[in-house]
Amino acid sequence: MTRRATAFAEALLAVALVTWVAASQLPLLGLASAALLFLLPVLLAAVRGGVGPGLVAALGGAACYNFFLIEPRYTLQVHRLDNLVSVFVLGAVALVTSRLASRLTAREAEARARARLSEEAAALSALLAGPEPEGALQDGIAFIEARYGPLLLLDEERLSQPDGRLSALDLAAAAWALHNGDGTGHGTPVMAAADWSVLPLRPARQAGREVLALARPADGRTRSESELHHLRQLALLIGQCRDRAALEAERRAREGLEERDRLRRTLLASLAHDFRTPLTIISGRLAELASERPDARDALAAAQRIERMMTDLIEVARIEAGLLTPQLESLDLVDVVGSACDSVRNASDIALAQDIAPDLPFVRGDPILLHHILANLIDNGLRHARARVIVSAQADGAAVRLRVSDDGPGVPAHERTRIFDRFARGEGGDTREGSGLGLAIVKGFADAMGMSVTIDDAPGGGACFTLVLPQAGRAGA
Repeated sequence: MTRRATAFAEALLAVALVTWVAASQLPLLGLASAALLFLLPVLLAAVRGGVGPGLVAALGGAACYNFFLIEPRYTLQVHRLDNLVSVFVLGAVALVTSRLASRLTAREAEARARARLSEEAAALSALLAGPEPEGALQDGIAFIEARYGPLLLLDEERLSQPDGRLSALDLAAAAWALHNGDGTGHGTPVMAAADWSVLPLRPARQAGREVLALARPADGRTRSESELHHLRQLALLIGQCRDRAALEAERRAREGLEERDRLRRTLLASLAHDFRTPLTIISGRLAELASERPDARDALAAAQRIERMMTDLIEVARIEAGLLTPQLESLDLVDVVGSACDSVRNASDIALAQDIAPDLPFVRGDPILLHHILANLIDNGLRHARARVIVSAQADGAAVRLRVSDDGPGVPAHERTRIFDRFARGEGGDTREGSGLGLAIVKGFADAMGMSVTIDDAPGGGACFTLVLPQAGRAGA
């Protein structure tokens, strides 16, 4: 028996029960009180079954009231107007009560539906908040599929290589959703004939390159607007988890790169440190040998290049590890430049000249770091110059500009922004000697001391590196 037929049967049963009570207790209750009892089955039937059962209870109650209680009893004759009015009153009560009950029932159903959807969204959020974003994402997808059917996550690449599950109309709906950031397909006003509902994974104001597609319900019904709105909220939760998974993957990849880079720096610094002592011994022995045998000079130059490369590796490791702590003091550039020029072993015929005025103001810097800067700049100039390298300096307000110029090919303008990067080489740099670290060391040491270094064209052609040093004793120096 269906629920509606049960409601009609309950209405007639309630009328019969009230009729028996009223008829058996009529002397005790009186006719007016007995008439009020017939409102009870009307109210009950209207609340439980709606208008139809309520009207049946009203008509049945009126008939029983007239037949069993009103004189002449056991007839359906109506002799008084108030008896007729009672029939209309019972019918009006049935209509009003059923309307109120229907509205309350509908609101209760809506509240229950909203509570169910809220619980569903909360359960999905709890799944997607798992510690492993990728695993949580798969659990969330399985959660939605178990309730709403097959699900696909689509992007431009998957749309360009369909697997046959989506028709041409479904693909067009997915492409439209990707481009416009709004829902389309089954159940929506846009391409409603499609078999899949396509929903964006991110709010419309945010750029998104993925959408979620849900197959048409298995029972063939059309999804309602409220259901699609709920599914949009679930899709946004999936999108947030996708973003979290992407960020987590990016973080792990970055940590892996940083760890590999740290190990590489540690290894290079360790090798450079371990090689430095034996290389110094080898260079010393070769220097003694080269003083007696000119043919040993090439071997000495090669050993010195390797020694410089090892020194460069150690200094780069110090810069990257943040271990530089400059000890700033007043320095005489005449002494600093002279010492740097003497330390650079010039095995070629390149002329190395100095143009440092003896009355130049003292500068403020770390003597060791500044020595390395000048040595690397001078060595770089000697390797690229055709005939000569000039080291000059002049006061400029509260600073001193120290320049190292050469007459080599120079550095093209488009390469000057990267010339101070590690392992950076200019055009044709693979034919030159050097580790590609010297200028990176210059930049790192200069930054550590609060100095700036730039590169321009030399007046006579070639490259001109300018180091700006603060004068000693000046405010802020």
